[in-house]
Amino acid sequence: MEEKILSILGELLKGQEELRNDVTALKVGQEELRDDVTALKVGQEELRNDVTALKIGQEALTSEVTHIKLTLENETNVKIQALFDAREVQKDVNQHIFTELDQIKGKLDRLQIETAHVRVVK
Repeated sequence: MEEKILSILGELLKGQEELRNDVTALKVGQEELRDDVTALKVGQEELRNDVTALKIGQEALTSEVTHIKLTLENETNVKIQALFDAREVQKDVNQHIFTELDQIKGKLDRLQIETAHVRVVK
C-alpha cells in the first residue's frame, strides 16, 4: 500500500511539474503576446502618422491644383482670347487686302485693254 501511495504521489508530483511547465509556457506565450500587441500599437501609430502626412500632402496638392486652375482661368484664357481676337482682326485685314487686289487686277486689265487699243490705233 505504501508503494501505491508513493506511486500516486510520484504521479502527482510529475503532474504538478508538468502543470508548472505549462504555466511557465503560458506565461512566456502571454509575454510574447504582450510584445506583439505593443508592436502592433507602435505600427498602428506609425500608420496613423503616415495617414496624417498623406492628408497634409493631399491638401497641399489640392491647393496647388486650385492655384493652377485659377491661373489657367485668369491668365491663359485671357491670352487665348487675345490670340483669337488678333486672328479675327488679321482675317479682316486679309479680306480687305484681297478686295484691294481684285480692284487692282480689274484696273490692270482695263489698262491693258486700253493700251492694246492705243497700239492698234497707231
